[in-house]
Amino acid sequence: MNNQNNMSVLNVSQLVPFSLGNSREKHNAQSRNNLTASIKEAGGVLQPILVRPSPNEDKFEVVAGFGRWQACIELGFEVPVLIKSMTDSEAYEAQLIENLVRDDLTIVDEAKAAQKFITMYSGDYTAAAERLGWTQKKLNDRVQLLRCSEKILEALNQDKIKIGHAVILSSFSEKLQSGTLDKIISENWSVQYLKERAGKAKKFLHTAKFDTTECSSCPHNTSHQIGMFDFNSSDKAACAKLACWNKKTELWLQDAKKVAEDKFGKVLLLVECSDSDRNTVSASTVGEEQFNQGCANCESNVVVMDDRYGKEGQTIESQCLNKVCFTRVVKAHNQQGKTIEIADKDAASHKEQVDKEKGTVAAKSVSANAKPIEQKTPNAVLELEKKLIHSEAQKIFSTETWYINGIVLASLAITTGHKPDFFKTTNDFNENVISCKDIESDRIQKEITHAIEKSVSVEANTVDNRFVYNQQKLMISALATLDNASEILTSAWKPSKALLQNYTGQGIKGLCSSSGFEEAFNECESNKSNKVTFAKIAAKSKSDFIKSILAFDYNWSAFAPETVFQHLK
Repeated sequence: MNNQNNMSVLNVSQLVPFSLGNSREKHNAQSRNNLTASIKEAGGVLQPILVRPSPNEDKFEVVAGFGRWQACIELGFEVPVLIKSMTDSEAYEAQLIENLVRDDLTIVDEAKAAQKFITMYSGDYTAAAERLGWTQKKLNDRVQLLRCSEKILEALNQDKIKIGHAVILSSFSEKLQSGTLDKIISENWSVQYLKERAGKAKKFLHTAKFDTTECSSCPHNTSHQIGMFDFNSSDKAACAKLACWNKKTELWLQDAKKVAEDKFGKVLLLVECSDSDRNTVSASTVGEEQFNQGCANCESNVVVMDDRYGKEGQTIESQCLNKVCFTRVVKAHNQQGKTIEIADKDAASHKEQVDKEKGTVAAKSVSANAKPIEQKTPNAVLELEKKLIHSEAQKIFSTETWYINGIVLASLAITTGHKPDFFKTTNDFNENVISCKDIESDRIQKEITHAIEKSVSVEANTVDNRFVYNQQKLMISALATLDNASEILTSAWKPSKALLQNYTGQGIKGLCSSSGFEEAFNECESNKSNKVTFAKIAAKSKSDFIKSILAFDYNWSAFAPETVFQHLK
């Protein structure tokens, strides 16, 4: 059977859960029972579920339609399926979309879906709204609801309160939300009444995150009332104008977020990223090499900032937003750990000299299971790396005969139509230049002569505008042909202010750890005597962190990030 985008009918035993789990966090038991009854009455599933081929032969992963599959298991029915080959990312997004078109979708479900897509698009509200097919206002309204506690959201789902109640409560602490909820339900408060009560609420100024200097003369500061009526001086001043309080807190939060972004890179608010949509990534979860050379500077590695009342500005570092990639690298790390463990046990059980060969085999097994470095490097870093490679390649190939002749011959091929048999058939200018590297100079010269002769004939072609000369790409490709390309780039790479500014704070730490800089910095006698540690300079703002790194005399000539070498592949 062809497994590519086919309709089919499968036995329930041929289906397995999606390897990344079900994005739908909660299931309504009544809805599930109704679905099962409906399928039973219809004599089977009418709408096929979405599956993809599983690595396990003759098995298929259920991407969307988990409820229908479970109902068929209960009923003993076969399952109509749409088999579609999908990457992990494509399957995960398809699952999210499918959960958005359910009949039983509540406004809370929509809010949590909004959160998932904002997370998926790294805080880009415009992209998330477009993918959902929503207006920006609808997206913002749904996100605001997520400032409510789970208790409030559950009450909203059960129609115990109205959306207006939830919106008003969203700006208060979880404790106050909970206490007020009980009164709303037991005393049947209207939205308007809650609004009036909320308007009389106060927040203590000593808990404010923003500068309260100008609050001292504000008529809404209750300290004036304290003085007027000779209240106990121990009573705390409070703000009685919550609209002003909320506005100032929001402005403070925006400033705090900017400061954090300067240090860490991408920062998302807690309301934009749920616990279930992110994972804490560290050297212990993915391996030291993967973390330092991959995850630490990946665009999916973000900091989450708390925006809840009383906790504003608190940060959670090293949060991975790419569930698919995280699952993959963790699995690879765990598998590698198992391989190493087996190898160690094998070596320990064969201590005799005659069995050393087995140990060698085991070591090779570990190496064979080494995982690739997974990351999504910031574009600015990649562009600077390509400029570095271009610069080094220029030093070599600007006087290299085969390269110069290759440029001439590839250019003539475009203008005349003359193509020697060693040229690639893809009509790729860069590939054609590189193909000249292993061709004798005399032969290239002959081909150039033939092309020039053809250029004056009636058979000459006009310039083909499909050909685009990308000098940088060509230079990188040329350097990749050299056996010592890695050594050249390792020696050439050096950190600079312009380069490091494009790394996240974690990314810079990763570079310093992998290169040996951190160890050298901590072992420096001058730093020891002054009690200056790497941890101390890393805790500074990113700009100050970078200054400290560049000011320290360290030889970087033996190190270059793994991403630099990826350009050569």
